[in-house]
Amino acid sequence: MSRLSEFDVIVLGIGGMGSAALYHLARRGVSVCGIERHEIGNNLGSSHGHVRVIRQAYFEHPDYVPLLRRAYHLWQSLEEQAGETLFVKSGMVVFGGKDSEAIVGLDACYAKHDLPHERMPAPKLCERFPQFHVPDDAVGYWDPIAGYLYVEKCVEHHARLAIENGAETRTGTEVLDWRADSKGVTVVTSNGELFAHHLILTAGGWSGPALASVGVDLNVTRQIQFWYDSPTLAKFEAPQFPVFFVESERGPFYGFPSIDGMGLKVAQHFDGPPVENPSSLIRDLLPGEETDVRQFLSETFPDLEPKLRQHATCMYSNTPDKNFVVDRHPEFSNVSIAAGFSGHGFKFACVVGEILADLAMIGRTDHPIAFLGLDRFRA
Repeated sequence: MSRLSEFDVIVLGIGGMGSAALYHLARRGVSVCGIERHEIGNNLGSSHGHVRVIRQAYFEHPDYVPLLRRAYHLWQSLEEQAGETLFVKSGMVVFGGKDSEAIVGLDACYAKHDLPHERMPAPKLCERFPQFHVPDDAVGYWDPIAGYLYVEKCVEHHARLAIENGAETRTGTEVLDWRADSKGVTVVTSNGELFAHHLILTAGGWSGPALASVGVDLNVTRQIQFWYDSPTLAKFEAPQFPVFFVESERGPFYGFPSIDGMGLKVAQHFDGPPVENPSSLIRDLLPGEETDVRQFLSETFPDLEPKLRQHATCMYSNTPDKNFVVDRHPEFSNVSIAAGFSGHGFKFACVVGEILADLAMIGRTDHPIAFLGLDRFRA
């Protein structure tokens, strides 16, 4: 097997994070190659589903907010370069009990960060958006600067602009192995060997072995997203209907208005069935998988009269504490790892790409990512 080429940096995986890393490195004039087992912009990993939520207010952890401030700027910059809409500030409503994870987390986030918002009893927020029916004792938050990203377009434009700036890509190529030493990193693929001074691992649901090698378990689960038609769909169309997150008695659910005529999108935010092999993910809808979503819709949107239009299957890939890993490999300083983004990660792709470019080229970043480091699992 012959060595194909030598690069400054190789990026393994050209999904949300990998395409952004490729873009930022190419923009800096770095010789970089991205490797992807499928095609760029595919629907076989986690960076698909038409739209994904973007928000600065973060109930998961307030330390994400500085990264999101930068992400907003970078998404807007990418949109200008792409010449088409990628980021829509539709606003977002969040409902939950006063002691729910979402409401308690948002209370803490807004106490620490000066972000526009309105907190009010749920009935008052439902007056503004009468499509919702939630318990009267629930709490509502209105986030006017949240919205959604066109996920596949973001990946495709990051990759396209990277290529226009000199990046190379190897699609339809499986990585069989990699090895690192003080001289660099050799990547063994199904189409030959490549060599680089630095390696970036952004393999999404396929990141389990890399994290296991540094003592971190990655929990990969199967997730289903649903789109619904309705005779009353006009009430649920953008821009008059917002992105939403509802922490109900059945658990947390999130969704989007009907965008581009695709229907109301909704999904559960939970750990689904475990995925042993991401390459063999079951794509078909299995019996009973729509039940909880249907019950949520009937309780929360009694006027919807939903008719299932389509579904999409993807994966959540979560670390034990469900926060991301963005760090250099503890044994090989010329290898960086970015993983565990599922459930809330895509909105960070542009800034994670910038961080990974920093780590590869100068060995550090000014972005506040200490709370995402591998050291937290060795404490």
